[in-house]
Amino acid sequence: MIPRCQMVSVGVLLLLVVLPGCGKKDGRVPVVGTVTYRGNPVPNALVVFMPETPDLLPSSGLTDDNGRYELMTIVRGDGASPGMYRVTITARGSEKVRPGAVFDPTGSNAEPGAALVPTKYFMPDTAGLKADVQPGGITADFKLVDE
Repeated sequence: MIPRCQMVSVGVLLLLVVLPGCGKKDGRVPVVGTVTYRGNPVPNALVVFMPETPDLLPSSGLTDDNGRYELMTIVRGDGASPGMYRVTITARGSEKVRPGAVFDPTGSNAEPGAALVPTKYFMPDTAGLKADVQPGGITADFKLVDE
């Protein structure tokens, strides 16, 4: 049987090895900004930064009622890695249940809500939005316009 003192020592050693990696940002920096359309903030919009460099991960954030967002890559608030990104912004109204359908919590009987911004911003090939995330972090505001 292993003495209790040794078990505690091994446990503390494991914590010292494992915990430093928790919440590690791996060089990611803060990226914040606002999304507006026709001069008004866009709430509940999904902002996605798609990296142009293959070894980077995409980052995303959801806008608040004032159109402000903060990007995350793995955990909330960890930001994005420096580099060039293509940006998409998706905002839709509430889902609509299909006529005659019974409520289904999985959403399989619901249709997407109406687009709240032009749909060209939904896809990286048509959005035309880019961001250059710098090593110190950036503020990236997006003023969306009609197609």
